[in-house]
Amino acid sequence: MPGANETLVILKTGSTEIQDKLPVHLNTTLRCYPHSMIFSDYEEEFQGHHIYDALEFVDANIKAAHGDFALWRRLQEGGRAALQPHELSGTAARAGSNFGKQDNPGWKLDKWKFLPMVNRTLAEYPNMRWYVFVEVDTYILSQTLHNYLNTLDWQKSYYIGGQTWIGDVLFAHGGTGFTVSRPAMEKVMKEFQQNQESWESFTDIHWAGDCILGKAFADSGTPLTQAWPSWQGDDIGKMTYDRAEGPHRMWCAPSVSYHHLTPSVVRDMWDWEMEWIKNTSDYSKILYHKDVYREYVLPRTIEARRDWDNHADQDHGPVDDLETCRAVCVQHEDCLQYTLNQDGRCMIGQKPNLGEKMKGIESGWMSDRMRKFYDNQNPCRNGGEAFIT
Repeated sequence: MPGANETLVILKTGSTEIQDKLPVHLNTTLRCYPHSMIFSDYEEEFQGHHIYDALEFVDANIKAAHGDFALWRRLQEGGRAALQPHELSGTAARAGSNFGKQDNPGWKLDKWKFLPMVNRTLAEYPNMRWYVFVEVDTYILSQTLHNYLNTLDWQKSYYIGGQTWIGDVLFAHGGTGFTVSRPAMEKVMKEFQQNQESWESFTDIHWAGDCILGKAFADSGTPLTQAWPSWQGDDIGKMTYDRAEGPHRMWCAPSVSYHHLTPSVVRDMWDWEMEWIKNTSDYSKILYHKDVYREYVLPRTIEARRDWDNHADQDHGPVDDLETCRAVCVQHEDCLQYTLNQDGRCMIGQKPNLGEKMKGIESGWMSDRMRKFYDNQNPCRNGGEAFIT
């Protein structure tokens, strides 16, 4: 794929989730990129791949004594065998709060990874044009990504991602994924190396590593290119397709990234994307969010599903079975989907959610209305929005 050889993908994970969530990427998404690095909080060989310690360049005194590094110190002594069962993440990927998982020892370490990870990345691969950072529950549509990057001048300083704020700091949300050009990487690495003590002091009092990194990019002269809704942090199963902000409509934007995906959804999306690439036979083609809805979501909402939650959220009381709940949905013209929850209650909803696996729940969709949602969207200018540059 044009541009792939000049692009490095950097995947960040952690010891508490690597066993459950990394293998699917080794067998799917990372196969699309000739060059990749994987960072965690413990250096090891994993299924034939080298895992780098993202915390390698953190000051040794901090690692030896700081409370946030208690897990890291255990890992150095006993490897992942030192982890307790309750510390392992499993395959779940439900969205957490806006304030992270502050009682999780792996999450406490995570904020320390970002700047040292950038430092090691550039040391290992100094000559790439683009550096794409993702997390283990992120999914990137690779062909759309490469077409996006090919519209940009890599010799300029770029820091591109889905924008968010903490206080007055604007930054790219880490789980959404973000892209950095080589000049921007060089600037932020110099900033970190010259002021490491200051940045580690700031990290100590902050809680979000992606925000810390965003401030470092800004301080080193590279402001964020705000690329929502192409780079966006929702799960494919719970999208707000009719969302709009300023001149940008989710529906009409090129689709680059998704977040909070379980391994089974990563596999399913990758299989679908590879089939789409094969069928298009044209590397210049891109996917818009409206295309993903039509070609990925709609075919998966034709038949009702057991052990599936489509996030219908309006309670219409107890019913005997899913078919009775469907009848309730039929009576409401704006109802697109229905669910029989674990308490035997009928839930209906107006959002066209695909949903996710969830034991003990049954879900169904009004497939004709799901299609009508697509047909009734206002046309996109020029067939779809241009990439945000």
